[in-house]
Amino acid sequence: MTVCTIGILVIGCGNKNELPQEETVNQTLNVAIYAATETEGQITPLEPALLQECVSLDKIIHYDKDGDYITVPFQLKDSVGYAKITEANIGKRIVITVDGEVVATPMVQMRIGNGACSVLLSKEQAQNLFPKEKIEKLLP
Repeated sequence: MTVCTIGILVIGCGNKNELPQEETVNQTLNVAIYAATETEGQITPLEPALLQECVSLDKIIHYDKDGDYITVPFQLKDSVGYAKITEANIGKRIVITVDGEVVATPMVQMRIGNGACSVLLSKEQAQNLFPKEKIEKLLP
């Protein structure tokens, strides 16, 4: 007769404040992605937009490590178009606007084929786009 003993060790790290805080939102935003030109550190979107969509948001997130910034994750419906844009711009900057305001100018690192995107908004940008009480719950 063979006896096997299996042990499971669970170790908890950190504290509750290290977990992201989420706030539910039910909102749509107009998102556009542009190619960009960079001159002397100034990043300028190039018209026309490479992709423009109305996206639905279900949550906004605050990670403690991000300080006074809110992460806004969303899913682009045109994942094929987004994949082509990211693939064609690897190693280059793109410009992401939300409701006509430039909110991000990321350097594309890889092709993104699933349509997933997120932007990091300052407290002021987030307050302009979302109800103030939602932001105050995340950034008191």
